[in-house]
Amino acid sequence: MDWINLIIGGAAWLLAVFSLPETYLPLLLDWKAKHLRRITGDDRYVSEHGSAGSFASRLKDKLPLTAKFFVTEPVIGVLGGYLVLLYVLLFSFLSGFDYVFKATYELPIGFVGSCFGAIAAGTTFITLFAPVFFSWTRHKTEHIQGASVQPEFRLWPGIVAAPLLPIALFWLGWTNYSSISIWSGLAACFVFGIVLVSIYISSYEYIIDSYGDHAATALSSITFVRYIVAGGMVMAARPMYEGIGVHWTMTWLGCCAAILAPAPLLFKLYGKKLREKSKYAK
Repeated sequence: MDWINLIIGGAAWLLAVFSLPETYLPLLLDWKAKHLRRITGDDRYVSEHGSAGSFASRLKDKLPLTAKFFVTEPVIGVLGGYLVLLYVLLFSFLSGFDYVFKATYELPIGFVGSCFGAIAAGTTFITLFAPVFFSWTRHKTEHIQGASVQPEFRLWPGIVAAPLLPIALFWLGWTNYSSISIWSGLAACFVFGIVLVSIYISSYEYIIDSYGDHAATALSSITFVRYIVAGGMVMAARPMYEGIGVHWTMTWLGCCAAILAPAPLLFKLYGKKLREKSKYAK
């Protein structure tokens, strides 16, 4: 499986390197300044990005911001916490499906792996709605080329999907009996797949629109914490399922999801005020 992941990831990386255009404005301006210096011989053409010091000095300035953002920026802290929960769930399912499906329904190990297809089906289903949401976004800007959209508008998929997460977890936990059809649990995993993409994409789009030039730092802050916590959860998942069982494990996680469910809506209502108080947000 590791080799298959490496092949897929490597192919996707090569495709991105050779086909995706550069869109980072400061770098584009730096390239333009270099081009003008070359064709005119005039050294006065410089960019802020090009005069920002060496790579090592920029790294020294930017790396501490990764830890600082998660602590000092409410947007990063709360949405980061939401994504941590999603990845804790996703990673804990790696071990948990042995208990949710194999132990309850006595499935062969190959069929247990196939149960992840329910999550994949949910993520694919919601991805098909991306053109619809894009058209809605363009309608909000009256189809004006280059018009901006308020970052809070990006949260709508997360606002709609957030209440579905505790529902999916309670549904999966409390219908996990051999007397209840396995399709009930698979349907809950399908809903989880919808929630996973909706919250993940809307949170990332909101952070990118909110932080502009600092978006990469903000996203790296969330990504770092998310994988550290979720990776540790893999070690704790199996003892948790064995200790308190599927029903109470899903109930505990569902309660955490219920507490976080209002977060996208609260950012929709108060996000602009929070961004005004941040010295890094736009």
